[in-house]
Amino acid sequence: MQLMPNLENNRPLAIGLLAIAALAVYLVGFHWFVVRHMELGEEIGLLEEQVARFKAAVERRPQLETQLERLQTERLDSALFLPESNFNTAAAGMNRHLRDIINTEAETAELCSIVSTTNRPDQEPERFEQVTVNVRMTCPLPDLVKVLYELENSVPLVFVDNLMINQRVPADRAGSRGAADYGQIDVRFDMYGFLTEQASR
Repeated sequence: MQLMPNLENNRPLAIGLLAIAALAVYLVGFHWFVVRHMELGEEIGLLEEQVARFKAAVERRPQLETQLERLQTERLDSALFLPESNFNTAAAGMNRHLRDIINTEAETAELCSIVSTTNRPDQEPERFEQVTVNVRMTCPLPDLVKVLYELENSVPLVFVDNLMINQRVPADRAGSRGAADYGQIDVRFDMYGFLTEQASR
């Protein structure tokens, strides 16, 4: 009866047991480390890509800032001009803009009204065509000040010129309720703005 295994069969058995033991040691002691190392490698790769993008963005920052300033300047310059494409629509837009200001700024809008408007074409247009509207309106003095101030401080730019104020109340306003109390006046002025160079061509 043979109690010990054959010596020739011991070597494969020993190698198998050694492999199993090595695998067990790896799984218990080193597998988590290898997996974590691979995860860290992927994170490092992603971070390096992000850093590269950030560096590229930083390098382009002066160029982008210059471009942004140019666009903002062009946008501001364009906004200062009347947005319409021709004289008639621009004059209508200015009249509409004046009525909107009266409705929003005048405390007594019912006593502040436009009597008449007359469009005056630019007789000698140069680089930028001027759009002028002669306005006659009646308005209490405090409201008139607010309207003219807002008209000249809004965008697009509209200028007020040839302002003439007459303290006489027109005949159709003489009997209106509260006209004298509000200091009703008759006023005439020119309001004008400019079409862009592209629009005037």
